[in-house]
Amino acid sequence: MVVSRQDNISVQVDHEGESLEQVHDFKFLGSYKSADGDCTKEIKRRMALARQKAVVLASIWKDRNIKTATKVKVMKSMVWAVFQYGVEGWTLKKSDRNRIEAFEMWCWRKMLSISWQEHRTNDSILTELGLERELMGRVAKLKLQYFGHITQGSAGQLALTVLEGSMEGLRHQGRPRRQWMHDIEEWTDCEYIQLKEMSQDRAQWRRKISEWSSAVANPHRGRSTSE
Repeated sequence: MVVSRQDNISVQVDHEGESLEQVHDFKFLGSYKSADGDCTKEIKRRMALARQKAVVLASIWKDRNIKTATKVKVMKSMVWAVFQYGVEGWTLKKSDRNRIEAFEMWCWRKMLSISWQEHRTNDSILTELGLERELMGRVAKLKLQYFGHITQGSAGQLALTVLEGSMEGLRHQGRPRRQWMHDIEEWTDCEYIQLKEMSQDRAQWRRKISEWSSAVANPHRGRSTSE
């Protein structure tokens, strides 16, 4: 796979001139990587796997002897865990965030056996469970933790070089692609230099992560979020 706007780039592996096949995406360590950096395909794939897990656990959701609080813990530890694999490397578009929020509500509706024909609002379901939206905040928390891991030097010099590096040359016409760092700057309302400085104080960084991830999960707290 070559990260480039050009196709048919030849890479030869030996003196006989054998060329490697060029692909636009491939699976690496359980996650799909694409040459254009678009994570939507991987996000949809993780959702599909998590939904399958939720369906497999149907007997737990239907068991009236199991407390709702216990079911919530099972959902978060066994279904959401499948979805969250590899989120640290995702770059999220607005449509991806909407998908994640919709998936979260699908989980609770599945757990409570609520059909779409019942016309229940998201707010009423969250109120019944005594919960607030959380999944998007978990995604933000994992990304922010990984950002701190890199800027504190725990991930090695190569990761920091990739994060801070830049490419020479002129930018192509058109709207720039959304980058991994854009999510973090948007969630924190801070620039990279500020965030790097803050992350050096680990105790402060943990507090800020908790604050930011909560805001990401519930950006409209106090206002109606029903569909």
